[in-house]
Amino acid sequence: MKKILCNVLVSLAWPGAAFAADTTERSSLLIGLLVPLLAVSACLLAMLWWLKRGKTLGGSGPVKLVQAVAVGARERVVVLDAQGRRLLIGVTSNKIELLAELHAIDTSPPGG
Repeated sequence: MKKILCNVLVSLAWPGAAFAADTTERSSLLIGLLVPLLAVSACLLAMLWWLKRGKTLGGSGPVKLVQAVAVGARERVVVLDAQGRRLLIGVTSNKIELLAELHAIDTSPPGG
């Protein structure tokens, strides 16, 4: 059963090598295929973890997300700081629209 499984795995990766290689060559071939596959998978998982934490590959830019509130299934109202301006943006699946530019009085905390 182990030989059959090994032949199937090797034949999927490299069809001509399954029957031409002996047992020691097959195991080294499998190691040679699995090590890069595991390395690429680890890099992809690390990148997904990094992006999930809210980081971007480009670093911090001129636009910063202050708050986003879902108002529907795919609709959001977003507050952005962009180059010293605070913007209220409406985002749908079809359109992004500027709703308002908030002033200093609008950005102060309530009651203060």
